[in-house]
Amino acid sequence: MVNPKFEEMQKRLSHIGNLNNYIEQLADKVPGNLISEKQRRKLIDAITDDEDLNALLEGLKNPRPPRFVLVGRTGVGKSSLINAMSGKYLAEVSDVEIGTKKARRFTYESDGQVYFEVIDTRGIGESETFDTKAEDELAGVIREFRPDALLFLQKATERAHIDKDVLVTKQLMEKTGGDLPLVAILTHIDELNPSRIKEPDRYPEEKLKLIGEKTGQLERIFSKYGLDATAILPVSSYIEWDREPGGPGDGGQENPEMAFDGRKGIEELLDFLEESLDVRAAIHLGLTVRLNRVATRIAERFIRIFSALSATVALSPIIASDIAVLLTLQSMLMMIIAYLSGRELEFKTARDLLVSLGGIGATGFTLRMVAQQGSKFANLVFPGAGSALSATIASGGTYAIGKAAVAYYLRGVPENELQQVVKDARKEFEEEQESQARIHADK
Repeated sequence: MVNPKFEEMQKRLSHIGNLNNYIEQLADKVPGNLISEKQRRKLIDAITDDEDLNALLEGLKNPRPPRFVLVGRTGVGKSSLINAMSGKYLAEVSDVEIGTKKARRFTYESDGQVYFEVIDTRGIGESETFDTKAEDELAGVIREFRPDALLFLQKATERAHIDKDVLVTKQLMEKTGGDLPLVAILTHIDELNPSRIKEPDRYPEEKLKLIGEKTGQLERIFSKYGLDATAILPVSSYIEWDREPGGPGDGGQENPEMAFDGRKGIEELLDFLEESLDVRAAIHLGLTVRLNRVATRIAERFIRIFSALSATVALSPIIASDIAVLLTLQSMLMMIIAYLSGRELEFKTARDLLVSLGGIGATGFTLRMVAQQGSKFANLVFPGAGSALSATIASGGTYAIGKAAVAYYLRGVPENELQQVVKDARKEFEEEQESQARIHADK
């Protein structure tokens, strides 16, 4: 049975995904005395032409299961990792004929919902010789599969074969074009000494030190062979499942519950994948695996996009033309985030909230807008001089507004605490801007 919360969130995301279909109606709700028809047209064009926004909207309308290629020796824990990522005992459904004995294609499913699509390479690295013909065939299958990432799995307790496995993986990456994200996953860290301790929050210092050493060892071997991993992440997929006799299959119940959860590093892996995958796959991953967090993750994407759009709007050299346009843009952002929480806002309500919520209250909001417009006057003397500052203020303000909306609508933070949320968000934004400036300066 499909989770009703899943269905409701999927419905909401699909609705937001059609934003471009009703963006004009949304803009038409803006009072005529707030922005001119010319400004309204330019705002619509800026929103509908944004590539990042269009990619996100496409992902919301058409999410799909993530596609992974799993590389690792027998017993490295491939299915255990997939189950640990989903938090469910998934059915491993095969066999799609893919024309090579070097791999099998699976879907991992539960209650009729596909969580992952996987190609599991078989025996790669385990044979004594490198069969060029077979590996070429495998590379062709992988290219046709169009995976989101290649997951290289290596047991933390493994001492031999690591060099060969890394070398074979490098050859496979080269044969598939070399542009696949490669995520190295150090599995079975729970088996490092003392192996009797499985509770992640009880790992002693000696075990944590061993995990660090094993991770460093894998990093050095990757570097030795000139193989770039997008990330190297140590994990434990250790779960004890509560099985009842008399069920289907191997004697266990169809959907066993966790009797013991010894997972470690899985949240970090999921965070990394959600940031790195194709947006359609990332949204599906959030919907199926972390439903309670998917709204916040998607809201964060909208905040980034609308902050960038605010900077674009603010770069207009026309003095005082963008206050109302920014207010409109920020109101739209708040309407989207409210809808992600299951609430619908009218434009007027969103606008009123912008000038009333805690730290985005009327005084602070007005002062920031005055400061922003003041910077525009520099353009009269030094053309273009005020625009960069104005764009930064507009973008930072939108970022803070978005963060406050997430706190208020999705996390239930009370109004009297929003001022601190805004202060923290603006500080976070400024630090990020300074970090980016240093990176550009170093280049």
